Amino acid sequence: MLFLDRPAEKPEELFDREEELERLRRAAESRRLTLVVGMRRVGKTSVVKAGTYGMARIYIDARAFEERPYISYGDLLEALRRELRRLLPVHRRLGELLARVRGVSVAGVDVRFEAGRGAPSLSELLQALDEWAGGRGEKLLVIVDEAQELVKLKGRQILPVLGNAYDHLRNLSLVLTGSKAGLLLRFLRLEDSASPLYGRYAERIEIKPFTREQALEYLREGFRRAGASVEERLLEAAVDALGGVVGWLAYFGLNALRDPATALEATVERAAEIAAGEFCNFVRYMGTRRYVSVAKLAAAAGGARWSDVKRLLQAEEGRPISDSEVTKLLRNLVDYGFLEKRGELYAVPDPVLRRSLRDIQCLI
Repeated sequence: MLFLDRPAEKPEELFDREEELERLRRAAESRRLTLVVGMRRVGKTSVVKAGTYGMARIYIDARAFEERPYISYGDLLEALRRELRRLLPVHRRLGELLARVRGVSVAGVDVRFEAGRGAPSLSELLQALDEWAGGRGEKLLVIVDEAQELVKLKGRQILPVLGNAYDHLRNLSLVLTGSKAGLLLRFLRLEDSASPLYGRYAERIEIKPFTREQALEYLREGFRRAGASVEERLLEAAVDALGGVVGWLAYFGLNALRDPATALEATVERAAEIAAGEFCNFVRYMGTRRYVSVAKLAAAAGGARWSDVKRLLQAEEGRPISDSEVTKLLRNLVDYGFLEKRGELYAVPDPVLRRSLRDIQCLI
């Protein structure tokens, strides 16, 4: 089944991602840090889960923190604890190593962390995991999905922990995904001489939307595997409306299996609600409706130049806008994945969001 209501778990659940899967497997086995980036719903989580299927891994889903204003150290430890509890029933030696870490207690297949000042050190926990993986003669993957959300972590510094793991924990491989690629890179500060990760090499794998022909073939194959027949003109209309974003295409496929006559309308309506909600959450977080004006301009014109944006904002506000303000607005929209730069133009890559921006009203 290609049309899934969850991320893929196995390679056979993916379509036409063999190259990305192979690159990820090679990187996970030989690199210390791998970044998997791409726009929302393009299939990053599916590629990472399917590409590491059968490999020893810790998977932390930082998407759970996306709408929170901050993340506590306890929140992060709890996400890690859930993964450790998954491993302990079949890996007794891991429990023995974890029990040596200050602030950790292990009882059978359960592990608990002390809170507050007695909380265990994340570096020491990773050291225990590294020793366990080394004893097994294999790499342990530490995967953080939507890792840019960790920029919200309060009370602890995460970059020194990642830097130490990169430099000294030879049996760990870090895999970080990000739909807000610019924000992820800003968080990691790989080119900042003051960053613990400065100068470290990161293998970068970009998951791109399907081309038009790939998207059509994905739908054809999905319906073939489901034993259903859908008119070609409906598939073409779906790709016209949804582009090559596999998340939207899978949602359409599921709707069409139930009711082909209403599938596209229902998909576009629901997808537009989701895309608009995400964008308005961003606008509220940033605290200014300028982002709405800029995104609307980019969507309506098929792309906007820096000078177009400055001209629009000055006309709307009736006062001068500094160059730095314009640059910051555009950089944030790009870093958060709502715009992408194509030459001199800033464009909205998601066709669903482009459509939503025609009538969007974000309340602050």
